Amino acid sequence: MIKLLDPIYKLWEKPKYCKDYEIERPIRQILRIETDENIEWLKTKAILNGTEVEFILDSGAQLSCINERTWREIGSPKLSEPNYCGKTFTGSEFKIVGKFNCIVELEEAKEILLVHVTKEKLNLFGLPWIVKLEKKLGRPIVTTIKPYQESKEILAIECIEEIRAKIEIELQKKFKNVFSEGLGYCRMSKAHLELKANAKPVFVKARPVPIGVKDAIEKELNRLEKMGAIKPIEFSDWAAPILAVKKANGKIRVCMDYSTGLNKALELNRHPLPSPTDIWTNIHGSKVFSQLDLRDAYLQIELDNCSKKLTCINTHKGLFEVQRLPFGVKSAPAIFQKLMDKLIIGIPGVYAYLDDVIICSKTLEDHKLSLLRIFERIEDWGLKIQLDKCKFFQKKLKFLGHIVSDIGIEPDPVKKEIIKKLNCPKNVKELQSVMGTINYYGKFVEEMHKLRGPLDKLLQKNIDWKWGEEQEFAFEELKKILSSELLLTHFDPELEIIVTADASNYGIGAVISHKFPDGTERAIEYASKSLNSAEKNYSQIEKEGLALIFAVEKFHKLIYGRKFKLRTDHKPLLAIFGNKKGIKAYTASRLQRWALTLSNYDFEIEFSKTHEMGMADTLSRLINNQDENEDKIIALAVKNKIDCESDNELSQTEESVKYILNVLLKEKRLDIELLKNETKKDIELKLLKNYITNHWPKEVKKEMRYWSNIRQNLQVIDDCIVFSDKIVVPKILREEILHSLHEFHPGIAKMKGIAREYLYWPNIGKDIENWVNNCTECQGAAKMPAKEELCPWPATSRNWQRLHIDLLVHWPEVFGNMTNSAKDTINSLNWLFTHFGYPETLVSDNGSPFQSIEFKNYCIEKGIKQLFSPPYHPQSNGQAERFVDYFKRMMIKNCKNKNWLQEVLLNYRASPNESLGGKTPAEEFLNRKLRLKWDALRPKNIELNRNTSLTPKKEIVRNKMKNWFDKHHGAKVHDYKIGDHVWFTNYRQNKIAWLEGEIVSKKGVLYTIFAPKLKTVITRHSNQMRKRLHMETKLYNNGEINNQKIERKYELRNRTVYVSNQLNCVKRSNARLYNEGATPKKKTKVQSDESEDKMEICSDGSINSEGSNISGR
Repeated sequence: MIKLLDPIYKLWEKPKYCKDYEIERPIRQILRIETDENIEWLKTKAILNGTEVEFILDSGAQLSCINERTWREIGSPKLSEPNYCGKTFTGSEFKIVGKFNCIVELEEAKEILLVHVTKEKLNLFGLPWIVKLEKKLGRPIVTTIKPYQESKEILAIECIEEIRAKIEIELQKKFKNVFSEGLGYCRMSKAHLELKANAKPVFVKARPVPIGVKDAIEKELNRLEKMGAIKPIEFSDWAAPILAVKKANGKIRVCMDYSTGLNKALELNRHPLPSPTDIWTNIHGSKVFSQLDLRDAYLQIELDNCSKKLTCINTHKGLFEVQRLPFGVKSAPAIFQKLMDKLIIGIPGVYAYLDDVIICSKTLEDHKLSLLRIFERIEDWGLKIQLDKCKFFQKKLKFLGHIVSDIGIEPDPVKKEIIKKLNCPKNVKELQSVMGTINYYGKFVEEMHKLRGPLDKLLQKNIDWKWGEEQEFAFEELKKILSSELLLTHFDPELEIIVTADASNYGIGAVISHKFPDGTERAIEYASKSLNSAEKNYSQIEKEGLALIFAVEKFHKLIYGRKFKLRTDHKPLLAIFGNKKGIKAYTASRLQRWALTLSNYDFEIEFSKTHEMGMADTLSRLINNQDENEDKIIALAVKNKIDCESDNELSQTEESVKYILNVLLKEKRLDIELLKNETKKDIELKLLKNYITNHWPKEVKKEMRYWSNIRQNLQVIDDCIVFSDKIVVPKILREEILHSLHEFHPGIAKMKGIAREYLYWPNIGKDIENWVNNCTECQGAAKMPAKEELCPWPATSRNWQRLHIDLLVHWPEVFGNMTNSAKDTINSLNWLFTHFGYPETLVSDNGSPFQSIEFKNYCIEKGIKQLFSPPYHPQSNGQAERFVDYFKRMMIKNCKNKNWLQEVLLNYRASPNESLGGKTPAEEFLNRKLRLKWDALRPKNIELNRNTSLTPKKEIVRNKMKNWFDKHHGAKVHDYKIGDHVWFTNYRQNKIAWLEGEIVSKKGVLYTIFAPKLKTVITRHSNQMRKRLHMETKLYNNGEINNQKIERKYELRNRTVYVSNQLNCVKRSNARLYNEGATPKKKTKVQSDESEDKMEICSDGSINSEGSNISGR
């Protein structure tokens, strides 16, 4: 406090208390001068920008300022925001509106000087102006003495920038551990998860990992393990799968999917979240604000030993026990809030809402003290802070959707700006959306119905669209009501919370609102965004899903940890996002990631008709382009825009598809552009693409009903249609695709297994069956089914425990030995054992190499137990013998191909095996999938989250397979008819081959078959026959088969004549008698190429087979 001792002192003489005009100090202040009613003020007049203004002269003030009224009188010059705030001599702050440079004229002097605009009443002529203008004049400023009775307090300014920088440096020096890298560890408390009574463990198998991201996922798992967040274990009763999400920066974030069982089994922690209203009440009157951000907040809290056993995750690398509190467990918010309440207790001005910590103080000294105390406690507790996300010594902050400042608590202006920036409707459809809003909110605000008249005119029939002044006025008035207190309210956690989101073809709208006890709804906040070019290509279900994700992330601070309703007008999302039993396997990858995000919230999803969506529908259609600059934060994990494919990601997708098509269809030189072009040319896919990117019609054409049933899993990526994560192939390319799939004759099951991973079109399975059944090489090398009951070997407890020779059970190895000696056999096994180590048990047949003394000594030397299958009973070593049989047939099929062996082994090892529960031999033996050329077909932005359905445990599968085998391979009736085309066995030189034939006659299970290649007829049992497709069958199109008509080579009525034509002696002797019909039968015996098949051709055309007369007509 400084008193003006004498108002008539010489102004050009420095007062004693003002030693140096240029002194640098952090606090620059306008001094408070105490007077009584008889004290008079020094005043002077100056011209600012051509306008005369009266000032109070104060040589102690650090700046010059004018009030808002004076600012308007001189023309309202453009203001810039100062980097400091105002402060009175008593320490209280005041509002500085802005600052600007102006031309100041005082007597003969003229200077460009800085002036500040304040909300106070005074115009103050401060020390900087006095110094510069007196220097210019060369003499003291002429003043007048005038009584002043209004304000007793003059203002002060504090330079906060300097203080902020110094405090940050001091904090970093004093609390190095708090700001250091790495994961913090809370030493004061551990998190506990409580199970419900009678909760049963849920163990979910690991989801398959695409090869393209396997290294990135392993790197992230290694990082979490190194930092102590997870720990590898061997066994667990509980296990949840992981889902890897790719960030925009290319890094992988591993998320735990506890929606598969654990969340349902946990008791909800009831610790209350603080009420924002209570916090705002305590904050009121504060002048200085800071905000802190904990690094990896939840992961700094360790789980207790009992809880660690519940949060185990199952990955392709095995089981990991989660050591820290994971985001995604439903009790995590309450547990974390309880810890934060303990952390801040007793420190004035510090408040925490989950991970949002705010420090508020009325004075600078109090703020410094509170900051030091909270940092000391954070250091004592072992927690860590992320400096780049902290804010210190702020004049105002955004907290829980409100602006907190020295003025008080104000609603975020953004809430109203979104409504004010709404574009006016441009067509009838957009206007109908506006009318829906009026109808919805008109239930609560009657004034809205008065606005209908001008707008209703444009909805009348036979009225041309013309948006005039009348409609513009009504629309502007509507926006005022929507942004007024009539329909806006403050957040109250005690009221029901509703989050509504809707999407159009080019925008998203969202509203968070309260439902009051009287049934009325009032909005808390609005949000909207425009869709970018990639998002506009989403299917409608994905656009609607994107809207829900945008809404929950936008309103995260208000809804996280609280129960709320999530409202959508798209019914299919209820089945995907409303399922509490985990994320569906068939769901498209993008929807899988979104479902995992939503699993972290406590909500009930509900369906509402579009006209009941209120402002969300209007916001999505009348969207004004808005920039998304703020980070979207969920549990301190910064996420960039929701799954927005960047141009870089799209180019990677294009290159991936281009590569696989060049490899797959190299003969035609097909590439990504051809796939796009053929998709555009395909009439069916062209229409389908239009439906996906726009809206599906209410009445779908008959030929499109198939696609309509699976539309929730369809999307468009880079002009290609994708079903889940599989490329939809145009019709014209399907035949070439099948040809490539069948290149090495893998068989029906293996072709389907590979195709289902990468490709899709209607009835692709039927087309694969038809293709294989028409393949001469495959049918010629086919085998007969075994009939004996299956007696499986007992299951092993680990890999490489028992080795079966001729080959390893599920992982085949083939060696081309020159001889069948024990020495060559041992050399081949040595190569195998150097790769995989020695097995405990080796099972083989009774071949001479395995019975030799040399081989037995080899097994004893290596510590291997040797077992033999019974003589002449290969089924005892059935799985090995089965592959030998498979391998021999593959040799026959691929005898024309070079370098076929490794391709056959690769396809076998990479194909799903039913006896392994749907896993491939590579997954069972190597714990990973092998990468095939088909992996390159899947675009990178959809391959990340491929999911498969859960399968039973292996032991259950083994028992099921045994029962199926015993039942399937028993005798059954084959219903062959005369005229059917069949394959039949041909025995020659102890070899079995399949030949083509046509049934001439039958008796019981014995069939007489005409064999064109043998030029004779054969008798076979039904077990020695298989059906043969004789007609060329085109690919299935939506379940309808189009068969090409081919003239039959042999007509049934001419078969016996054809046979007799081949036997000339019979024809010449009997033709005349047969035509005259007068001569008794004369039998001629014919010996076929097979010694066991004897038959007689009678003169009347009938055939006796093994003594039975069978009609051939």
